[in-house]
Amino acid sequence: MGATYTKFGNIIIRDFLGAPAEGEIEALEKELQTKLPDAYKQFLQVANGGNLDGYYIEVDHPDMKVPRSFSLLYGTKRRLESSPFGTFEHELKLSREAAQLPPQVLPIARDNSGCELYLDLTDFEQTGEDRVVAFIHGIPDLEDQPEANAWVTLALHFDDFIRALQTDEEYYLEVLQETTEKPNPEKQTQMIDFLDQALPDWRGMEAFAPYKDLQGTARH
Repeated sequence: MGATYTKFGNIIIRDFLGAPAEGEIEALEKELQTKLPDAYKQFLQVANGGNLDGYYIEVDHPDMKVPRSFSLLYGTKRRLESSPFGTFEHELKLSREAAQLPPQVLPIARDNSGCELYLDLTDFEQTGEDRVVAFIHGIPDLEDQPEANAWVTLALHFDDFIRALQTDEEYYLEVLQETTEKPNPEKQTQMIDFLDQALPDWRGMEAFAPYKDLQGTARH
């Protein structure tokens, strides 16, 4: 079964779980004790529980600037019936227990190293700021990674965070190389389908020249 794609602005989301059901947003706002920003509610209509593989943001960590891909998006629905992992309900519970966060801070995504992304709504109703904040885990033994844990503000508004996301061409190339050297037609086709939408001019780019003749399903 192929991947499904939805779009928010210029960002392509893979395999979202469907828009929140009636009452789920209201229940989440009640739990947060505040309203959700319109931009984030619109995002959930096409990205609820989906995946942002292939995008990254530069994080201005106090130690150094580092790229992070917060690809696993949280949502109102379960990916697996047997596990609540990735649902707002579950992630709110874990975050509040681990970090004693205020009620108005919502975990919204995670990267593959366990760094977390949050929507900080503590001042939203007073100032209109819906800050996007990340908790970055330090990795002391790697020279190209920060040593210390840190909270870092990535954007003052969710819309600004989305605009700051960059396409990760290195990631795309790694997947294409891997699926060519160790043939995986399904994964390769999914990447071509994704590239055709996320980076429409990729076939004319020098770095992608070895793969320009590969074809996807052409079903978008």
